[in-house]
Parts: sequence; C-alpha cells; structure tokens
Amino acid sequence: MAGLALEGIRVIDCTTAWAGPLATHILGDMGAEIIKVESIQRVDSWRTASPLRVNEDGWWERSPNFNAVNRNKISVTLDLTRKPAAELFKRLVKIGDLVVENYTPRVMANFGLGYPALMEINPGIVMVSMPGWGMTGPWRDYAGFAASVEQMSGMPQLLGYLDGGPLMHGVGLALGDPIAGLYGAFAILGALRRRRRTGQGQYVDLSQNEAVSCVIGDAMMDHTLNRRVQGRRGNRHPFMAPHGCYRCLGQDSYVAIAIASDKEWESFCRALGEQAWLQDARFLDVMGRLANQDELDRLIEAWTIGHGDYEVMHLLQGAGVAAGPVLSPPAMLEEPNLKERGFWEWIDRAEVGRRPYPGILPKMSKTPGTVRLPAPTIG
Repeated sequence: MAGLALEGIRVIDCTTAWAGPLATHILGDMGAEIIKVESIQRVDSWRTASPLRVNEDGWWERSPNFNAVNRNKISVTLDLTRKPAAELFKRLVKIGDLVVENYTPRVMANFGLGYPALMEINPGIVMVSMPGWGMTGPWRDYAGFAASVEQMSGMPQLLGYLDGGPLMHGVGLALGDPIAGLYGAFAILGALRRRRRTGQGQYVDLSQNEAVSCVIGDAMMDHTLNRRVQGRRGNRHPFMAPHGCYRCLGQDSYVAIAIASDKEWESFCRALGEQAWLQDARFLDVMGRLANQDELDRLIEAWTIGHGDYEVMHLLQGAGVAAGPVLSPPAMLEEPNLKERGFWEWIDRAEVGRRPYPGILPKMSKTPGTVRLPAPTIG
C-alpha cells in the first residue's frame, strides 16, 4: 500500500509464539510484506497456546494469542527438513530483505539455512536470530520460554509481595516475550538502515534473556554503586509515597495513585479534604511518608473505598496528581480515551468473526500504519 513507512520491505518470518512474531507484526503494521513460514508438522506454537475446543474443526485457527500478533501477514507451509522445501525457501531469500527466526540456534543450521548459506544466496539479506540465550555461550542450545528467560534476567527478584517469593510474569503476561520483540523490531530497523547506506546485509544475534536484563539497569547500578540489593516491594516505590493500588467503590475496583513530591502530597490532601494529614508529623515529608506507609495506605483506602475509580482519577488529576483506574480487558474496551483516539481496530476474520484488536503504534502523521489483513490461516 502506498504511503506506508516500510513499504517495499519483504520479510521471511520463521518465528513462533510471541517474541519473534511481535517483532514482525510491528513491521507488518508499518507496511512491510510479511511471509510467515510454518510447517504442517510443527505449526506456530501459539496456534495451540490458548484454551480451545480441540474437538472442533479448525480449532487451530481460533487462538487469541496467534491472531493478536500475526495480522498483516501471509502464510506458506514448508517442511524445511525436505530438500525441495528448503530450495523454495532459498528462492524467497533471494527476493527478500530480511529473515527473522526465534528457534534454538541449531535449527536453521540443521536445515542448511544458517546465515552463511543465506548470505551466499543474497549478500544484502539481513538475518535476525532471537533465541532464548543467544547464539553463543554455554547455554546456546537450551530451550527458552518466557518463564525461564524472565527468571534468569533478574527482574522477578524485584517483583512480588514484600514478604513473598519472586513473581513469575510468565504465567499470565510472559513479559520477557514482548520486551524481546520490541528490541527485535528496533534491531531490524537499525540493520536495514545500514544496508540502505552500504548495500550490505548483516547478522543480528538477539538474546531474549539479555533483552529482559536490560530493563533492570537501575537495580544493577544500585548494587554496583551502593552495594545494595533491591528486594520485593509489592506496589510500593523506593522514593515515592503514597504509591499503590487502592480499593474503590464496587466489586474488584481499584485506583492507582503515585505521589512524587511534597507539593503533590499537599495537592492530594487538599483534593480529598484531608488538610489534617498535612499537619500529621508522620507525613510531613517523603522520608516520613515512606516510613509510615502502612498507616498512610490505610487512611487513603478508607477514603477511596467510598468513591468510584474514575471519580477518584478525575478528582486527583484535576489537582495535578497522577492517578488512574486499574482496568480489566472488558473495561479497556469502554475506556473513553482509547475510544476517542481510535485505538481499537475491529478486524474481520472468518474463523473468529469481527473482533477488536490493539491498534497501530505509533501514530505517524505522514506514513500511518494500517491493518490490511487478519492473521493468516495456515498455508
């Protein structure tokens, strides 16, 4: 489609699950042609990763996980263990710009389709490999899923309740995957930019584990500079108080509040009509509020429990205090700011019907992305 930022870029997508498909999904939204390669013998694992009625015909096409990150792609099935299929893959490489894969390191080489072989076919090809542990090192051939990759990144030791164990995102959110996917998209654009200048392709080795480790730089610096090991704090913050989620009026209703300065604390108390808190010696400054968070949280929740989540947000935001409701997916569909900005994209796919999907990011004024295709049926 004319006018898209990555129009004319052809991607051979050998990714599975979330991290790799997210990287190529971002490229597709910006106009790249994404040719997704699967095999009937071993389909993308996210086709089967959701609770599905496996006794129904076509159940492998109904996975919310798969549909969410594979729009704007077309699909081809190739059993790359067979020579004719590998030769067809090489023909795609010859006319392609980019190959992306997130298998363990031995897989593409075993197919005879590692970077040295692909570079012989197309010297300008960019290849991005996104294994769990990187393409080198003693763990290169270990399997990597979000849970294990994330646990080894150091992040979960910082997440969880103050008196509890580390929190595993991998059960519900698998945070390691989207972080690696975003780094992957950035790496791809950097490599394509260099190729535009030099005409040369290159190989990109992106460890998912290292990608997640990059986001805890503050904790690492705290250790190396101060010899301090940060621990789990629940919803609390090392230098902001109050800071947390507070129950509101209604079932399972909460509001998040974060106060970063004495000035914001004063505005907060005045908005709530609790000027007495401003005279309480325990709460006069940030250090006092940090030392008395249990009592502070009790007082705040005794107020928020009598008010609606949006009511609290509008009151506090009007006073210059950061606050917002804790929304569920159904509530997000009705969230007025997202609706006003046209965030949700309604996409028709025969196997699942017309459904809302997260929209195009970012919003570019000259070359906005578009949803041109739903996730492809296999092959």
